[in-house]
Amino acid sequence: MRDRRTVVAAATGTAVLGVAAQLALYAGSARTTGGRPVVDLILNLVVDLSLLLVVRFPRTTGLLTMLVTAVYAVGTGLAPGLFASAGQLSPVATPLAAPLVVSFLVYLLPWRQAFACAAVLALLVIPIWAPTWTATYFALSATALPALVALYLKARVALIRSLRKRAELADTERRLLAERAETAERQRLAAEMHDIVTHRVTEIVLHADALRVTTHDDEVRTAAERIRQAGTRTLTELRDLMRVVTNEVETTPGGRPDHDNGGDLAVLAAVDGATLKVVGDPGTVPAVVARTVYRVVQESLTNARKHAPGTPVDITLTYPGNRAEVEVRNAPSRHESDPALVSSGSGIGLIGLGRRVTLLGGVFAAGTDGEGGFTVTASIPAVQPAATPRRSMSSHRRGDGASG
Repeated sequence: MRDRRTVVAAATGTAVLGVAAQLALYAGSARTTGGRPVVDLILNLVVDLSLLLVVRFPRTTGLLTMLVTAVYAVGTGLAPGLFASAGQLSPVATPLAAPLVVSFLVYLLPWRQAFACAAVLALLVIPIWAPTWTATYFALSATALPALVALYLKARVALIRSLRKRAELADTERRLLAERAETAERQRLAAEMHDIVTHRVTEIVLHADALRVTTHDDEVRTAAERIRQAGTRTLTELRDLMRVVTNEVETTPGGRPDHDNGGDLAVLAAVDGATLKVVGDPGTVPAVVARTVYRVVQESLTNARKHAPGTPVDITLTYPGNRAEVEVRNAPSRHESDPALVSSGSGIGLIGLGRRVTLLGGVFAAGTDGEGGFTVTASIPAVQPAATPRRSMSSHRRGDGASG
C-alpha cells in the first residue's frame, strides 16, 4: 500500500510537471520560432494527463499512448508540417511523455506486457518509410532505455523489500528463540525447586504422621495431623503448579473431592471477620482453579490485615459455570498500619498471584478503588487448555509419584 501511494504521487507529479512543461514550450516557441502546432500541443497534453490514471488503468494508458504515437507517425508521414515545427527536439515525432509512460508500464505491469507495449511504441516511432540510424537511436532511447531503467528500479525495490522482510523474520525468530530459551530455563528451575521442596515437605509429612501415630498426647496428635494435612495439601498444590508450568493442566471441570479445594473459604473469611458472598456452584470448577481462588482470597485478606487493619473486607465469589470470578474489596484504613507487620513478607505475593492466574488462562488485577480502599479481582476459566506433556520435564520430575 505504501509503494502504491508512492507511485500515485510520482505519476501525479509527473503529469503536473509535464503539462506545465508543454505549456511553457508552447509559449516559448510562439516567441522564437513562430509558434508550435496546436495539434502537437493537444496530443502531448493528452498523454501527459493520462499519467493521472496510469496506476489504476495502466493498460488503458498504454493503449492511449500507442494511439497518440500512431497518430504522430501517420501525421508526420502524410503532413509533415502538421506536427513538426522548426524547434522540434528530436528527428522522430513522438509524445514527450512517452518514455515516462513506458517506465510506469514496466513498473506496474508484468514484464511481458510492458515490453510488448514498449516494442509497439518503438515500431511506431521509427519512420519505417525513411529509416535512419539517428531515428532508430532516438526511437530506442524513447522506449527501450526507459523500459530497462524502470526494470532495474523494479528489481531493486523488490530486492530491498525481500531483504527487509528477511531481516524482520530473522529478528522475530531470534525473539522467539530467546523467549523459548527463557521459558525452558524457568521450567528447569521450577522442576528443580519442585524436587527440592517436594522432598523436604514429604519428610515433614512422614515425620508428622509418625508422630501422630506414636504420641499419646491428644494436643500433639492434633497438631501433627494439621501438619500432615498442610504438607499433603502443599504437595498437591506443587503438583498442580508444575502441571500448569509444563502445560499438563487437567481439562475437565468437576469431579474433585471436597477436601481438594485448598481450604474452607467460609472459615478463612470468618477468622478475619470478612463478609463472604458466593453466587453459583463452586463445584463447577476443577481443583486447580478452586485452590487458586482460595490463594487469591487468602493473600488478599493477608494484605488487608497488614495495610488496613480493622477495616471491613467484602469477598464476592461468582461461578457462572464456565469460570470463577473473585473480588476482594477492603474499605479505607481506619488505623495506622504496624510498620513491622508491613515490612514483613517478600512483597511479591500479589505478583505471584497474578502469574498463577495468568498461567491458568485468567485475568488478574489489583489496585486502589479511587476511594482509599483496595480491590483484588481475578477471573479464571473453569476449563483449562489441553496440551502435550513435555518429556524433559516429566522425566526430570521423578518425585511426583511419591508426592501425590
